[in-house]
Amino acid sequence: MQVNIVINFIAFQVIWLLCVFGAAYGYPWLGPVAVVGWMLVHLKLHETIARQEMQLALFAALLGYGLDSIMVLLDIFQFTEPAQLGYPSALWMVALWLNLALTIRHSLAWLNHHYVWISLFGGIGGALAYWAGERIGAITMQDKALGLIVVFSVWFFALPLIYLISNKLQHRASQQHAEFNQAIKESSNNA
Repeated sequence: MQVNIVINFIAFQVIWLLCVFGAAYGYPWLGPVAVVGWMLVHLKLHETIARQEMQLALFAALLGYGLDSIMVLLDIFQFTEPAQLGYPSALWMVALWLNLALTIRHSLAWLNHHYVWISLFGGIGGALAYWAGERIGAITMQDKALGLIVVFSVWFFALPLIYLISNKLQHRASQQHAEFNQAIKESSNNA
């Protein structure tokens, strides 16, 4: 079990670097390709929960696209010329959200159900990630202080929402599994 957590953590970090550096240096497609490859491996490693993982990844990708698009349209940050692939949010940014979703039940599972810590982790981690993205050259912020405050606020609420959806998906899957087992038990008793 620990090996999967380490692999998940390392894959997340490597893909983050590929997404951001790829975008900054004119290869904005590199990150999305890497995320798709990692997602296929990840889903194979976790076949029993693959459906839940895909649903969470889709939710996170749509949430991220929406939130980042709003921030771009409000001029909180912009993509540098080599990093533009998609509009208003870039595809590589959406890939980052998807990549994050693949950590929620694995290398970031230790945060689960600790919503104050999740909010702080999301706010601080989100602001640091966007700040690093700017330092690397993938995005620009006209007003850095305001930009980081907005990003902190967005992630302060977004990360707990992703955990909440993950927990709801897991609970629903557990209920469906229990109902299926109950139906099997009843049908074998009736036979």
